[in-house]
Amino acid sequence: MGQGIGAAEYWTCDTGVSELIFDYTPLMLGSYSSFYDAICGYPPAAGTILICAVEMADDKSEAFRKKIFEYASTACNKYSSYLEDWTFYEAQYLNATKYYKPFEEITNTSLPIYYPTTPNMTALGPEYIGYKAYYFNLDSGTWFAVGICGYFLLLIVISALFNFARYAGVTKSINNSSFAKLCQKYVIFPTMAPNGKFSQFWGSKWFPIFLPNRIQFITDVFLFGLQIAFYCVSYRYKEGWWFGTPEHAWQRYVADRTGIMAFGKIPLLVLFAGRNNFLLWITGWSYSTFLHFHKVVAWWMSLDTLIHSVAYTINSLGYYVLYIKTEPYFVYGIIATIFCGLILLFALPPFRVFYYEYFLVVHVTFAVIFVAMCWWHCNTLGWLEWLIATCCVWAFDRILRVIRMFAFGYRTATLTVVGDELIKVEVPKPAWWRHQPGTYGYIYFAGILFWENHPFTTVVEGNNLCAYIRVKKGVTYRMWNKLLKNNNTMTWKVSVEGPYGGNVATPLKKYDEALLIAGGSGVPGILENATQVSSGKLIWISQTLQGIKAYHNLLKNVNIDVEVYITREQGESRVTSIEQFLTETETTDLSTDNSEKESTELKALSNSKGNFKIFYVRPNIEELIDSNIRDSPSSSIGIAACGPPVLMDSIRHTLASHVTNWEKSVDYFDEFQIW
Repeated sequence: MGQGIGAAEYWTCDTGVSELIFDYTPLMLGSYSSFYDAICGYPPAAGTILICAVEMADDKSEAFRKKIFEYASTACNKYSSYLEDWTFYEAQYLNATKYYKPFEEITNTSLPIYYPTTPNMTALGPEYIGYKAYYFNLDSGTWFAVGICGYFLLLIVISALFNFARYAGVTKSINNSSFAKLCQKYVIFPTMAPNGKFSQFWGSKWFPIFLPNRIQFITDVFLFGLQIAFYCVSYRYKEGWWFGTPEHAWQRYVADRTGIMAFGKIPLLVLFAGRNNFLLWITGWSYSTFLHFHKVVAWWMSLDTLIHSVAYTINSLGYYVLYIKTEPYFVYGIIATIFCGLILLFALPPFRVFYYEYFLVVHVTFAVIFVAMCWWHCNTLGWLEWLIATCCVWAFDRILRVIRMFAFGYRTATLTVVGDELIKVEVPKPAWWRHQPGTYGYIYFAGILFWENHPFTTVVEGNNLCAYIRVKKGVTYRMWNKLLKNNNTMTWKVSVEGPYGGNVATPLKKYDEALLIAGGSGVPGILENATQVSSGKLIWISQTLQGIKAYHNLLKNVNIDVEVYITREQGESRVTSIEQFLTETETTDLSTDNSEKESTELKALSNSKGNFKIFYVRPNIEELIDSNIRDSPSSSIGIAACGPPVLMDSIRHTLASHVTNWEKSVDYFDEFQIW
C-alpha cells in the first residue's frame, strides 16, 4: 500500500533533494548507493528529506510522522548501504530540526550544502499531488484485487452456510417454501439456458465447450461486472504532472492497476485447481465447480495481464530497450505474458480433451515458469505477497498429495474384465482409508508414465477398495489391451491418491426418502449410496443386462427397490427380488473371488429386501422422476444422480420444470464430475 504510509511524501521530497548537492562519498554497498547513500546516511541530506516529508504531509500527527520514518527505513534498506530501523531516521529528523536552515537563505544552490534544509516546497506541490494520485491508483489496484478475493469469499460463506444447513437437515424444511422452490426453479437446478446443456458439451466434438449451469453463470456475470467496474473507476490521471500528459498518466495507471489485479488472482487459480482444497468440504461444491471457477478466473487474469503488458508497452515508448541489461524486469514481464498466453492456448478443449496427459504436464510446467517470471518481474517492485501465497498453497497441495501416495504406497491390485470395456480394479484397502459413498481417488498405474493418474469413484467390497473403470483413451486403453492378452485378468501395481469427495451420503440421509438415478460409469457411487439409505428407490439405466451383473457385489447390499432399464437389448420385463436376481447370476460370476465362495455368499444372502424390476425400454426421465415424486408418501425427497451427460441434463430440466408443482421438499445432489 502506498497511501497513508509516507511514500508519496518521501518520494516527492526525494525529487526535490535530488536537485541539491551534498559533499558526501557513498559507501556503494547498496543497489543504488550512488544516490541513496547520501539521503539515507549523511545527516544533512537525510535531515533535509525527512523535514521536507514531514512538512509536505497533509497529516501532521505523530503517528503519521512515525510512518514516514518507517518508510524511510524501508526505502533505505532496499536501495542504500544503510540498514537501519525507523528510530535511526527519527533521530536524524530530530537532529536536523536543531540545525535547520530555510531554503530561502541559501544563496547558491550549485555549491555543496552542509546543513539540513528543505527544497523548494512550492515547486514540489504539483509533484506531491501527482504522487498521491499515483499511490491512490496503486492502492486501488490492491483493493480491487482484494475485492475479487472478497467476492469469492462471499460465495464461499454463503455456500458453507447452505452446506452446513444440508448436513443439519435444515434445508429439508426450507426447500418446501415457495421462495426456495422459485430459487430452485430459476437459479439452482436449471442449465444456463432453458433446456440447454451443462453436463453435455456444446459445439463440435473437435472443439467441445462446457457451459456453466444457471447459478454458475449468475456468479460469472457478477464477476464480469466487478471486473469492468474495477477497470473503469477512479483514475486520478489529471492530478499532477509526474507522468507527463494526462493521457500518458492514464496509460501508466491502467497498466499498474491491471498488473496488480492479475497478481491477486494467481493464488485463487492455484487454490481452485488444488485437490487438497479444504473449501471442497466447507462449501459442498464439487471439484468440477472449483475447476469452472479456476477457468473463469484464469481468463480474467489473462485479460488483466494482456492489458497490463499492452498499456506498459505503449506507455514506455520503447525506452525499456535501453535498460534491458540493468533492469531486466520488463523482459521477465514479457516472458510471463507469453507463457500466460501459451497456458491458455494449450488449455483449449482440443488439447485438454484429446491429449489430457500431455496437457497436464505442459499446463503445470508452463504455470511454474509463469510464476517464476512474475517473481523476477516484481522482486524489486513489490506485490510478492501474492506470489508467496501462491507458492504456499501450491506447496501445501503437492505435499499432501505426496503424503497420501506414500501412505497408500504401491500395492498389488487385481484387474478384471467385468463387462463391455469395463475394468474392475481391486486393491487391499488401508485401515486408515476414510470411505463414504461417492468417494473418489486418483489411481496411478505403475509403469513408464508413473505420474499419469486419473480420478475414479471408489467403492468398498469386503477388505478391498474397488474401482469400476470405463475404458477410454490413455492408460485405461493400455490396461484394457494388456487384460485382453492375459485372459481378462491380471495383477498390477497401483497407488491410489485419496480419499477425496464423499460428501453427499450424510445430507442425503436427512431426507425421508432417496431417489437415486444411475447410469453408465456413474453407477458405483450411486449404488453404494443405495446401500446406506433405508427408504427410496434406485433407477438404474444400462445398455445391457451384463452391465448390471458386473456390480453384483454392491447390489447384494441394497435394501431399497431397484428399477433397471435395459436400452440396447430385448427381453421380457419382469419383477423379482434382488436376492433372486443375484442367485440367477451365480453361474456367470465375474468377480475375482472363486465360484464356491460366491455361491455361499449368495445363498446366505438375507438382508436384501427391495423389489427388483427389469424393463427392456428406454425410459422417459421426465415422466419417471415426476411420477416417483408425486406418488411418494414422503414429505421430503433427496435426489442423487450420476450418469451420462445427456441423462444429467435431462434430470436438471425435469427438476427445474416441475419443482414448483411438487408439494414436498426436494433437494438435488449432482454427483457428475466434469474434469
